[in-house]
Amino acid sequence: MTVSQKDHTGQRAASISLLALAFIQLASSAVSPALANMSQAFPDVSPALIGMLSTLPSFLGIPCTLVCGKIVGQKVSYRTLANLGMVVSLVCGIAPAFTNSFALMLVWRALFGMGYGVISPLMMPMVMANFEGEDVYRQTSMNAVSTNIGAVVFQMLGGYACNAFGWRATFIIYVLLLPSLLATFFLLPEPPKQVRHADEKKLCPAAIFSTAGKWCIFYLLHMILFYVSVLQTSNVVHSSGFGGSDAAAIILSIVTGGGVLGGYLYKRIKSWGVHVLTFAYISLAIGYLVLAICPNVWIMALGSVLIGIGFGINMPALQIFTGLAVPGYARSEAASYLNVFGGIGGFISSFVVTKIVELFGYQPGRPSFVVCIVGYCLMALVVCLGQFTKKAAQK
Repeated sequence: MTVSQKDHTGQRAASISLLALAFIQLASSAVSPALANMSQAFPDVSPALIGMLSTLPSFLGIPCTLVCGKIVGQKVSYRTLANLGMVVSLVCGIAPAFTNSFALMLVWRALFGMGYGVISPLMMPMVMANFEGEDVYRQTSMNAVSTNIGAVVFQMLGGYACNAFGWRATFIIYVLLLPSLLATFFLLPEPPKQVRHADEKKLCPAAIFSTAGKWCIFYLLHMILFYVSVLQTSNVVHSSGFGGSDAAAIILSIVTGGGVLGGYLYKRIKSWGVHVLTFAYISLAIGYLVLAICPNVWIMALGSVLIGIGFGINMPALQIFTGLAVPGYARSEAASYLNVFGGIGGFISSFVVTKIVELFGYQPGRPSFVVCIVGYCLMALVVCLGQFTKKAAQK
């Protein structure tokens, strides 16, 4: 086998294993269609705490993300951390099905999030270490597509399992993490160690954040607003008489199906520079507008597609912009900051948006979608007019 053939084989193995890791990135959303049923199963638990079954994993992944972003590729190999994160996610994903204690369920979901936190800072630096040029954009786009396909699968099966067999069955579907674990174990290559060149200035954590911080802030705001669709869809479907947990699962799956389209579309419009974010946020705002006024489930599905397209474009774009903002040796740490801000945004989403809605005298539900419309319009305006646009477009 020639050197070029070995490189091609190595890239193919890297691509398959990265797609397997990307497939489970939104696996925590499997419980979202079943939140209303879990609320009925635990009537003494507040809706905010029920919602934490969906949001807690992203928040508790934060400390692991920060630690792994510092040590991966330097003190611990990418393969070791990836396999460790997969095992923790597999075991702790299934475990809540076998407990009657809501508090213990939250503990298992927290540990599940820590497994995700180990994996999340690995994706972007591994893409940039194993691929070059257009292949970086191609693989990042494919990862986004795989992530959203995975979300569709987990949400559909989560809603179906809950509707057919009860809320416990929702957690059993995390057995689907096993194929990704096997792909990671057998195929994931260890990327070359990224070292700082003699002519490169060493960046301290504060300098890394100051360089990539603007993208982290946008990811924070995006996740606060995007998670409204995850948390409120089930309630709106039930309260509007559109159906039960299976209907909510279909709507959420349509969101992530739109994410597949968005991930594919990103590689077609990447030449727009940061204005891909303007397009993404406008798509999200229009999608939430449709959700806020939808008279039936079919119109709601249309809005969900637009939300998914915006999400599918935003995710790979922010990853690419963050990776390009820092030198190679700092990418895993920059990726950890990006994921930390996204995790915080997802966790505080319910509290922040609910407080805003209640401030105007409304209850969560469709009014929450109005908050998202305003938020995404403002974000699109900032991206479109911000001074950093020119600098990012030149990179």
